[in-house]
Amino acid sequence: MSVIRGVTLPPAFDDLDVGITLHDPESGAVLDVNESLERLYGYSTAELREMTVGEYTAPSTKFTEAEATRRIRAAAEGERQSFEWQVERATGELLWVRVRLSPTTIDGRTCVLAEIDDITEYRTRERRLRLLSRVLRHNLRNRMNLVAGRAGHVRAAVDDEELAAELERVEATAEEVAGLSESVRQIEEMAEPDATEREPTNVRAVAGPVVQGAREAYPGAELSLTVEDNAWLMADDGLRYALEHAVENAVEHNDRETPAVEVTVAAEGGQCVIRVADDGPPIPDVETEVLDETVETTSTYHGTGVGLWVMHWCVTSLGGELSFSENEPRGNVVEIALPRLDGTDASR
Repeated sequence: MSVIRGVTLPPAFDDLDVGITLHDPESGAVLDVNESLERLYGYSTAELREMTVGEYTAPSTKFTEAEATRRIRAAAEGERQSFEWQVERATGELLWVRVRLSPTTIDGRTCVLAEIDDITEYRTRERRLRLLSRVLRHNLRNRMNLVAGRAGHVRAAVDDEELAAELERVEATAEEVAGLSESVRQIEEMAEPDATEREPTNVRAVAGPVVQGAREAYPGAELSLTVEDNAWLMADDGLRYALEHAVENAVEHNDRETPAVEVTVAAEGGQCVIRVADDGPPIPDVETEVLDETVETTSTYHGTGVGLWVMHWCVTSLGGELSFSENEPRGNVVEIALPRLDGTDASR
């Protein structure tokens, strides 16, 4: 198999911080690299030209040279590629990189350009977060369930009303902490690479089941839903998670004998606006202001839960905005504003 010879990167590529490699479109051989790539891999351009992809791929990785060649050929045919790869540097150090392949033409010859970023630190942080998530989701939840169960048994066995009330508060607190695991699961799920694959979504198809589920979970509450027909947007599971938390908070933190929650969905200009209005007590400023990244969280200034964090995370990941305001004559309005699709886009 012949390899293109004499094709090199323009000198300006050496000014880039990102690593660049130029590949033969058929064999996948390295034709040239920039200085950032030399520093990243620890090999010189001359060395890399004589090496195969397999020689600087981490030995324990599931990726193969054949896979690399297949992706390079696909990119040469116009199918851009983006993937993560583990590399073994000249020093033997292993690092993770994100590779983006695209076709290019240099001196009249078709080649494949690879942009390579070091994501080792990101991958390490991701693994730590996953470990923390497992500990919180499983260990903490199981322990809190045990605390709640034991507190319930003791409360049933005591005659002192004051002590029984204290034990009831212990139960409620343990159950609340155990419930955090579900919010953490949602955050972890939204962090998965395929979780952000969005599709045209009719908000009625999301809001309807959420409100119906709340009616079944809280039969003592009054819940209503009003949706405009042309309420379409690009969404993923984050929309459902955000709306579930908004409705649940509106009911659970309501001090009325019969909580009233009204969900409305409207197309306003280029946005789809979802409002969840209740007649409960005001949401404490400490709960909403902590979502502002400019506000420092301290041991004496913090929110009590992660429900609002999940809402904020999901809404901002969809390119939208989460806001809070007062309801009249009493209560709160949680507003989720997201980019809207028009009727033509929604039918695709």
